[in-house]
Amino acid sequence: MNASVGKSKFIFMKKIQLVIAIFLATSSFAQKKDTIYANANLVKATVYYGYGADLNHNTKPNLIKGLQEVIINNVALVPDINTLQISCPENITILSYKHRIYQKPPVIKPNPNEVKALDSIKNLEKSVVVFNNDISISEDAIKRLTNLVEINFIAKEKNNIQSDDLIKLANFYTDKISVNKQRVFSLTLKRDSCNQKIDEIRNRLNEFYTQIDVLDPPKQVGQIILQVMSDQAAPANIDFNYFTASAGWTPSYDLRIKSIDNAFKIVYKGMVFQTTGLNWNGVKLNLSTNNPNQGNNIPALTPTFLQIFSPIVAYDNIQMKSVTAMAAPVMDQEDVMVSGNASKKMVKDVKKETVADYVTLKESQLNTNFEINLPYDIPCDGVGYSVNIKEENINVTYQHTAVPKLDNDAFLMARLNSWDSLNLMPGSANVIMDNVFLGKSYIDPNTTLDTLNFSLGRDKRISIDRKQIKDYKAPKRNDFKTEAFTYEITIKNNKKQSVEMMVKDQYPISQVKEIEVSLTDGGDADVNTETGIMSWMVKLKPGESKKLRFSYQLKYPKDKIIQEYK
Repeated sequence: MNASVGKSKFIFMKKIQLVIAIFLATSSFAQKKDTIYANANLVKATVYYGYGADLNHNTKPNLIKGLQEVIINNVALVPDINTLQISCPENITILSYKHRIYQKPPVIKPNPNEVKALDSIKNLEKSVVVFNNDISISEDAIKRLTNLVEINFIAKEKNNIQSDDLIKLANFYTDKISVNKQRVFSLTLKRDSCNQKIDEIRNRLNEFYTQIDVLDPPKQVGQIILQVMSDQAAPANIDFNYFTASAGWTPSYDLRIKSIDNAFKIVYKGMVFQTTGLNWNGVKLNLSTNNPNQGNNIPALTPTFLQIFSPIVAYDNIQMKSVTAMAAPVMDQEDVMVSGNASKKMVKDVKKETVADYVTLKESQLNTNFEINLPYDIPCDGVGYSVNIKEENINVTYQHTAVPKLDNDAFLMARLNSWDSLNLMPGSANVIMDNVFLGKSYIDPNTTLDTLNFSLGRDKRISIDRKQIKDYKAPKRNDFKTEAFTYEITIKNNKKQSVEMMVKDQYPISQVKEIEVSLTDGGDADVNTETGIMSWMVKLKPGESKKLRFSYQLKYPKDKIIQEYK
């Protein structure tokens, strides 16, 4: 009875173990994931002003039914994975995703001589093994013969052998030993010769490896790894996009002028650059004026407190004066000028009149997008490639401007009144007159002025000279002394056309009670008493010259020394 009960328990335990084993095997099989590889195609790139781009990809992996891992190649090296957006069919569930950088091994150009050399080394090494084995056999034979000689000639029990037999025996052993030694010597020479050939072949291989021809160097590839659950085995169309800071665009312009009719055209261009790790081939571009790198939080004001502070005015003024001397002459916010960089342009199969015909302008409440319906190639080299956005023929008025205190040259300015609809961004501009490059300028639409000014360059055919006429110092009275200054500006038009010029100068402004400044002669200038800037609108006929003069007076304590500062 006890035996049968024990046997039943044993069978029951066996069944339990079998069920557990089947469950574990089933769970292990269910958790096992297949790996699917797919390549992503870059379809569209929304490039943001400054730094940043949103890349749109498409891929079609062949999924199997159940749980699997999908590795998608050809994505950016440094994406913001938190911005990843994935769109897939309803029968597919994305369980998780991550990004990694995969290092592809280099592709080396095969050398047919390398295979032959390696085969020769293998054959020679086999021969060396054979020679070493034969040498070992011969050396063992010599050792055995030597032992036989000792036994037959030295042992006492062999003393009864006759002399003739000893001679014959000695000659026999001598011949055998001599033959084996000759064989060892010959085999050693052959073995050493094989080793020498092996060394020579290996040296040639080392030279080949130092001058190896790499067809495709090792390359880093961005990958997105998805954990996917699919209801059926079929190809799936997956779209995804993400933000990366490894691209951007900056505006640039061509200011084209025709001297015959003074026609003015502005060509709006975008300098697109990227270092995403992908070569953008046949990609449609969308240039956005938005900058996602700027913070979107509203700034908060905090209390500002005042306290008594005594600055070292003289030292600060010297520093400010040295910095100002390096800048272009500027009297107020209306003067504009500076530089930019040249670029390249990559666009495919343009059949319309200009690239601007393919551009669609879309404006939102916060930014402007220029959608370009053309396939562009933008290599991953960090170089700016020029993309034409649009061209506008605009009406401008031309005017010369001069600031003789800072620069004796006259600058030709183009003044644009209605510029709000142009959607301009700050950027460098090439000044081109009659298809001749004149220089660089800078467009800065971040101004509250109604008129936007373009500096078109220096006009050397207008001569300007500024000099000080008088420096009067009155006798000291009481505790004050008085000084008077007079400046004269001479302007001559050496052109064949009449010109209209804005001339600017200034007199100092006092911010302390002890120093009094008075403009004694404004010379019919338009005077801004708050800034001390004086403006003259001068019209000159061909060959005509005019003089402008102004005077001001300073009154300050006689024990003080004053100086200008900005």
